[in-house]
Amino acid sequence: MRRTILALILCLLFPFMQATASVRCSDEVFLRRAYLTVTGALPTPKEVVDFLDSPAENKREALIDKLIQSELGLKYMQMRWGDILRIKSEFPSNLWPNGVQAYNRWIYEQLMNNVPYDKMVRDLLISAGSNFRAPAANFYRGFQKRTSKNIYDNINLLFLGNREVTDNGNICFQQIKYKSTKEWKEEIVYLDIHKRVPNQLIELDDCTTIKLQPDTDWREPYVSWLTSPNNRRFAEVMANRMWYWVFGKGIVHEPDDWRYDNPPSDPQLLKELTDYFIAQKFDLRALMKKILLSEQFNSADNYTPQRLPAEVIVDAIASVTGIWSTYTSRVPEPFTVYPPKTRSTHLGDATVSSSELELFGKVSRDVSLESQRNNNITSRQLLYLMNSSALESRIRKSQVLQRIYLQSADIEQLAQRITLLVLSRRATKDEVALYSQYMAQNNLPLMEAAIDIMWMQINSNEFLYNH
Repeated sequence: MRRTILALILCLLFPFMQATASVRCSDEVFLRRAYLTVTGALPTPKEVVDFLDSPAENKREALIDKLIQSELGLKYMQMRWGDILRIKSEFPSNLWPNGVQAYNRWIYEQLMNNVPYDKMVRDLLISAGSNFRAPAANFYRGFQKRTSKNIYDNINLLFLGNREVTDNGNICFQQIKYKSTKEWKEEIVYLDIHKRVPNQLIELDDCTTIKLQPDTDWREPYVSWLTSPNNRRFAEVMANRMWYWVFGKGIVHEPDDWRYDNPPSDPQLLKELTDYFIAQKFDLRALMKKILLSEQFNSADNYTPQRLPAEVIVDAIASVTGIWSTYTSRVPEPFTVYPPKTRSTHLGDATVSSSELELFGKVSRDVSLESQRNNNITSRQLLYLMNSSALESRIRKSQVLQRIYLQSADIEQLAQRITLLVLSRRATKDEVALYSQYMAQNNLPLMEAAIDIMWMQINSNEFLYNH
């Protein structure tokens, strides 16, 4: 009961640490917002202090550059791509662990090398070969129905935002075939290159026509049209999707539901982003950096808080307590136990999960829709955070918290260290006073106060939301 009262008081006093509206958010808010958006991880206390104390005028831009290219940043972006590409060992994708591992590595390398978006998509859609040795070919394996229409519908959904397809472009994908090998779970994606050419032109929705030639890869002319700078919709959909990944709401929302009666909320903003993306030759890093340095992202009063994704919440609790969940794969190849301290944002396989991840809404990766991820807070989640004996046990057993206690001479030092760790900022004078009063009224020893403060902060909106 005493903790609940403290939590309620602090939520009222400091709902998101933005009591006064301003044009530009504080460095504390920007730092945490940037880390969670780009890497899905909290900054360390040292990173918080170093950033806040830095006098550099361009420190926000430098931070964005560092985070986008970091291992955590690349892995978190890999997770986002894995969600919409439905990377999963078992039903319905049935990629199997070796295929999942290869596919994830291919995506990571594209991001690490900053491969232009148009080339990345082209290489994905023109892929063929073994699911183990030609990783991008797993794109064509991750379908419950391997018909040319289902494949084409998915391509339209991913790269053009079309949920309903009316043209006959699926003919371009009718050469795709599959065959197994003697290696366990290996499958070859190949083309029936000598398939008879249909006696018709392919007419796309924008009135472009494609004529298929015999003994050629029919996907080529379609993919060339799709990824061309002249096909503005291709660039628009990715610019809008990146905006959605940053802010939790697209300029066109949902980001994969483009239709005449669902117009962009800000056409001029979408135009400027798309123009920039094309001018930068489809540079995904440049696009993300532009959004992260925008007035909207740096705003103190014009930014809508977002509940953290399931994987980020679970990893954040693990990082502040120092006690990490363990993950195993129920599929027996190539391994069943993930290395210790594996982040859930790095699992790469939707088949691998936990009760915590399921509780907070981890996506199943059964469909390619962004809406499959539900980041709304629920009563079950709040009850778990407030009443879970497992969470309390983690806090009590936390060696991280034990070290903080041993390094702190009084409640002020304790509060500062815990707040830097959990909320990525310095504690305010009002908070320190409240903690001190709470400790005195309840006659708590310093270690018990430390446990209660960490528990309260994990239960706060400030911890559960990116704000």
